[in-house]
Amino acid sequence: MPAVTTERRQHARSRTLIGAQIIFNQRRSTLDCTVRNLSEHGALLVLSDAVSTPELFELYLPLKRESHMVRARWRDGARQGVEFTRPAKPDNEPAPLDLLHRLKQLEQENAQLKARIAQLTEAG
Repeated sequence: MPAVTTERRQHARSRTLIGAQIIFNQRRSTLDCTVRNLSEHGALLVLSDAVSTPELFELYLPLKRESHMVRARWRDGARQGVEFTRPAKPDNEPAPLDLLHRLKQLEQENAQLKARIAQLTEAG
């Protein structure tokens, strides 16, 4: 008699073989992993047995050019199931306004320094 398994997922997942990165520790730490299946609500990751991940982390999918904030739901050896905690954030979203202001300020400082270097090299 065949074994009966109970499907606990609420949403169907598509099989995948996508390289991804787990990002945590205020974006200072990364781990490589493979996404083996994916839905709009979660994913199955495969990573090294020896590696532990925090409960909440960012999952970056370079092939899809998007990031997801995820919550670890379960772990079985090298396999880990995660649930997306908010919608995907595409790579091409505009930069935050404070970063744009800082960039403009640094570009102005750079132009001033170049002008000063030009003055000093002409005077010598």
